[in-house]
Amino acid sequence: MDKKLASLPLLFEDDRITRFYIGGKLMNRWRRMEEAEDSHQCEELLVTSIGAIVKGEKEGYAVSRTVASQGSVLLSRLLEEYPEEILGEEFHRYNPGQLSVLARAGDTTVRLVMQCHPDREDARRYFGMPMGKTEAWYIAGTREIPGEETCVYAGFKEHVTKALWRELFERQDTKAMLECLHRLPVKKGQTILIPAGMPHCVGPGCLFLEFHECNDVTIRVEKEINGMTVSETEMFNGLKAGDGMELFDYRTYSEEAIRKRVLMQERKIQKNEEYEWYRVIGPQENDSFGIDLLKLHGVCRLQKASYHRVLVAVEGDALLRSAGEEYRLVRGHGALVPAACEDLELSGEGCDIAVGIPFMSEQGKERKV
Repeated sequence: MDKKLASLPLLFEDDRITRFYIGGKLMNRWRRMEEAEDSHQCEELLVTSIGAIVKGEKEGYAVSRTVASQGSVLLSRLLEEYPEEILGEEFHRYNPGQLSVLARAGDTTVRLVMQCHPDREDARRYFGMPMGKTEAWYIAGTREIPGEETCVYAGFKEHVTKALWRELFERQDTKAMLECLHRLPVKKGQTILIPAGMPHCVGPGCLFLEFHECNDVTIRVEKEINGMTVSETEMFNGLKAGDGMELFDYRTYSEEAIRKRVLMQERKIQKNEEYEWYRVIGPQENDSFGIDLLKLHGVCRLQKASYHRVLVAVEGDALLRSAGEEYRLVRGHGALVPAACEDLELSGEGCDIAVGIPFMSEQGKERKV
């Protein structure tokens, strides 16, 4: 395998998977793909070293594969060969052989299933996994759904107790369960942070880019949704219902508190004639990963770092130049910048690029180093 790949920006083939929600039409337009009708083929894995957990598929299903011009190589194989060059030496010790920040996208005409994801402690305890799944959604686009508001749901309201949530789950009173969660209207360009354990779901009309930790375990609490039946294994990832329900974070929030906790505010970091750089999620909001937003109207040089980064073009296309090679990062597609990548030049006009940046929690450092 050509070692040069481990120091170049890596682009990936299309990687569409089936989910319990319905969409995909808007995502195909966003990604400049062939027109498609809305269906359960509504989620795209953009940059992932672990793939997705899907019923009937083996572990490692849908791991990212480089584009043909870069050898059509599985990212997992590249990481086996060149982990320190791609991840960075310290991050390879922290989360061996895996990216610490991943990216996917989804497009939905309906509400997603109510769910949560394990935190690090529960991921280790129940699944033998080193990382939990905190995630963040950048709203890349919206569309009108008759009779529906473009929104997301996140966090328990103040009246909710563990006993109430369990009772409603056992009755499958999904209307009352949804009333337990805060409903937050959203618009294009907003970013929502969902800490591990927090109950949540994306509402109808959202095209969302998701950055998340290196984990795909989902705890679902609805047995029927969007014309599909969710098996108990798919609901609790092999756990008993009682154990699965324990993975929810039962802290409650006022409306003001949930907005402050999950709705991110951009802060301008740098501005010149050719680009603007914004911090969307930093260490003060989340200890798992950060998100920056680069607005290009010229050229920006991304300096070499001791860690990997994930780029996703959310608006417009960009050219990536490194080591004499040039690649086009098309809107709605992702790229991985290995730690060994030397100065990378990004250029574009009216191009916005979301940048996923891995962090190391103090808890994780103690575990790995």
